[in-house]
Amino acid sequence: MPFDSRALDRIKRRMPCELLVRQHWHSGRVLDLSARGLFVQTNAKPRPRERVELRIACDGTEALHLFVEVARLKRVPPSLLCVAGGGIGVRIVIAPEEYFQFLCRLVPPEQQAPLVFAAEPGEGPRFRVRVREIGGSRSRRIEVSASDREAARGRALEEIGEGWKILDVEELRPPATDRAPGDEL
Repeated sequence: MPFDSRALDRIKRRMPCELLVRQHWHSGRVLDLSARGLFVQTNAKPRPRERVELRIACDGTEALHLFVEVARLKRVPPSLLCVAGGGIGVRIVIAPEEYFQFLCRLVPPEQQAPLVFAAEPGEGPRFRVRVREIGGSRSRRIEVSASDREAARGRALEEIGEGWKILDVEELRPPATDRAPGDEL
C-alpha cells in the first residue's frame, strides 16, 4: 500500500462551506482539514491549480474566508457524490489566524506539540517568542528560558525546529509578590 503523507496531519470534520468558483458560489462540505489544506465534497467544477475562495463557519463563529488552490480533483457522478466521496483537494494559499486557532482546538492536547517549555533551575528569565512559518501563514507563540533576548531567539528556533522565523521577543516579568501594606496595585 503506498504511503500518503497528506494523511498524517488531517483532521476528519464534516462542516458546511461555500466556494466561489469563477464568480459563482457553490455549496460544499468540508470532510477533512489540516494546516496545509482541506478536502471539500462539492459539485463545483474548478480546474486544477485554479484559485478559489472558501467560506467556512468554524464553531458557530463568523465565517472565515480562505483563499485556496485546487490541488486535486476526485470526480464522481452527482448521484454518487455522498456515497463515493467525490470533491476537491485544496491547498491553503491565504488563511486568517483564526483558522489555525480553530485547528488547534480540534487536536487533542496529547497530540499537540508542546509549545511551552519548562524552565530549568538557574536558566534565567522567561521570554515569549513569536514565530511565523517561512513561506506559510501559520504563526505561534512559545515561551523559553534564556539569559537574554538573543539567547531566547536561538532557544526558540532550536525548540520549534526548521521552517520558522522570529517575529518578536518579549521578556516576561514575574508578578510582583512583595508589596508593602498600603501599596496600590
